[in-house]
Amino acid sequence: MNHIAVMEKIKIAKKDISEIASHLARMGWSEANAGNISVLMQRGTAFDLGENPNSYHFPEPVRALAGRTILITATGSRFRRMKRDIHTQIVPVIITEFGTAALWPAEFPAPTSEIGTHIQVHSLTPDLGWETSAIVHTHSTKMLALSSSDIPGEMLQDAVERAHPEISILMKKGLAFLDFAPPGTWELGKNTRDEFKRANAVIWRKHGILGFAEDIEMACDYVEMTEKAAEILLLEKSAFGNFLGLKDRELENLRGELAQS
Repeated sequence: MNHIAVMEKIKIAKKDISEIASHLARMGWSEANAGNISVLMQRGTAFDLGENPNSYHFPEPVRALAGRTILITATGSRFRRMKRDIHTQIVPVIITEFGTAALWPAEFPAPTSEIGTHIQVHSLTPDLGWETSAIVHTHSTKMLALSSSDIPGEMLQDAVERAHPEISILMKKGLAFLDFAPPGTWELGKNTRDEFKRANAVIWRKHGILGFAEDIEMACDYVEMTEKAAEILLLEKSAFGNFLGLKDRELENLRGELAQS
């Protein structure tokens, strides 16, 4: 891939990230510097790191991403300003030849503190048969409230998947809940990666939602559908005293129709 083509692909991906970030800010889901987004670029998308690049060394190799390029929002970046700060707050990162570290040009700030999660989740991409992938993480209000309850994760997962038919229609793998853990750790990234092997969205309880997909629009769709389901559940609880959602027969009929389509 020639240099001009690479720069054009990076330019387009940065624009996509800034558009999604602005949308999430308008929704009120990215207070202050909350949230982060990343896009794994196609193989062959490389750029000049310049002299003395900064680095983040992984606790263990991530060979599936060796030599790959990721665009990721910077630590401290604000989604509401992302369109204005597009050239400084979206960091181009190259994974080293043996998958042991991430490198980025010295003139850029550090990537989000959640980079360990982004790296490990993107490592699933080759096994999924995708050329690219995207992660959208945001602090959506209703799911923050719902996931702060003492209801076990398995019960919440079932309630959310029943609350909104679009979950079954468009999120074939459904979603998963992870108990609260300190943010920014490699261990949280590993646990999130494992959940994404069988889910389209992962909820970090009392923290936020992550959507993972082949493209950034679908990753954002997964976040929005999950948040809408949480809103429906909270409205049902307020109006009727309990969660309603699809009954067993309705859910079975829906999934049966989808299986035949």
